[in-house]
Formats: sequence, structure tokens, C-alpha cells
Amino acid sequence: MSVKPFSFFSGALYSRKVCHVYLPASYEQSEETRYPVIYLLHGLNGDETSWIVKGNAEATLDDMISSGALRESIVVMISDGGYGHGTFYVNWYDGSGRFEDYVLYDVIPAIDREFRTIADRTQRAVCGLSMGGYGAFVLALRNPDVFGAAASISGALMSANLMTEQMLRSEVIRMTGPVHGPYVKELDLHVLASRRVREKNRPALHFNCGFSDYLYPLNSAYKALLDQLGYEHEYMEFEGDHNWDYFGGHLPEALSFIERSFPST
Repeated sequence: MSVKPFSFFSGALYSRKVCHVYLPASYEQSEETRYPVIYLLHGLNGDETSWIVKGNAEATLDDMISSGALRESIVVMISDGGYGHGTFYVNWYDGSGRFEDYVLYDVIPAIDREFRTIADRTQRAVCGLSMGGYGAFVLALRNPDVFGAAASISGALMSANLMTEQMLRSEVIRMTGPVHGPYVKELDLHVLASRRVREKNRPALHFNCGFSDYLYPLNSAYKALLDQLGYEHEYMEFEGDHNWDYFGGHLPEALSFIERSFPST
């Protein structure tokens, strides 16, 4: 099994970008077999190497695939687009960058062209930590025709109603626009879940968070919201803080959920 860099051009960002692609052991042994795809998203101040260098993702994937806990899959570790401290994987209100478009129309098509993926929502999932946990949920809930499942680890599961005074004075407003404006609703995970809950093809959701994590209140509030809506989901709580020991240590729960979300083989 191997991880290799893959470079491509982003028309949305008009820039060359690189992602890292994990290929299962059998990939080079066949020219016909196709595989489901999992996208792994990093957090603030991270990049496409974070899950490999800090999160031990390659070893986790090797172990889970070898044991049968995860089917052989292509796993793609992408950059958030590389703007500022973090882009949250969305198109910014102030025009700084179209980072959702970069994922949807540059990254995914490039991966589907270059590698033997199963290019179908039911076999494409997205998972992220912290900022990337928000990114995973916002991408899937806004694009259920693209992703069949999403998983968040210690995610910044934001809603306009939960924005603090500190957030209102930060770059967050550059992304969302006025807190009482229409654009912020398009990025509000509470609003998006309420829109999708009755849809047949709503994405399957898993999220987990540590009790000592400063984002724990956002996660518990999101669980309460999904319970109220009747949106089926999987939520787990563990001891732990907002750090790589937790992120890497609880990647298996997220991947196990994604495995169960894929069609039965």
C-alpha cells in the first residue's frame, strides 16, 4: 500500500495544487478494479500532508483494510485551498476564493480521471477534523448528489445562532457575510440539516468529539438539533482534547461508519 503525491490545476483558484493519494495493495495488480473514495480534510493551519505526518492515517488505513474493518479504498488527502489560516472549504462571501468549487469541480473530477474510482455518491465519502469536520458536513449537506456519507472528528460544527462575539470580529464574517444575511444560511449546518432531513438521498452523518474539547458544545448542540429534526446519525463522545492524539486516535470510528455507509459487497 502506498501514498503518492498527485498534482493538478485548479480552475476555481487558478493555481496548481497537490493532494496525497492512498492506494490499496491491489491497485497496481489490476487495470480494471475500481474502488470507493474517501476524502480526508485537514484543520486550521494544516495542509494535505497533515493526516499522514501528524495523524498516522496511512498506518490506520493499512491496519483497517488488512483486518477487513474497511474495504480497499482510495483515500485522498487534500488541501483546503491554501488561503490564510484556513478556508473552511466554502466559497467566501467576500470573494476571497471559491473553495467549495475547487473541491467539487477541480479535485473530484481530477481524481476520478486519474484513478480508478467508483464515481458515484454512494461510494464517495468525506471526513475531516476540526475545520475539516465542518468542511465534510457542509460539503455533503450542500451536495448530497456528490457525497453519500460524511464524518466529523472534533468538528467546528457552526451555526449562525451559535456564533460568538469573537467570531463576529474575525475572518468568519468574511466567509459568511452578515450574520443576519441570506448567505450565512447557505453555510449554516443547522439550516442545511433541516433542509435535507426529509430527502431520500440525505448524506449519512457520523461525528465524535472529546469531552475536554473547546468545540464540544458545538458538537453536543448539533446532536440535539439532529435528534430534534429526526435526522438519523451516529454520534460518539470520548475522553480527550482538541489535539492529534484525539484526531488520529478516533479516525477508526469515522472510517468504520463510512464502511457501513458503503453499499454491501
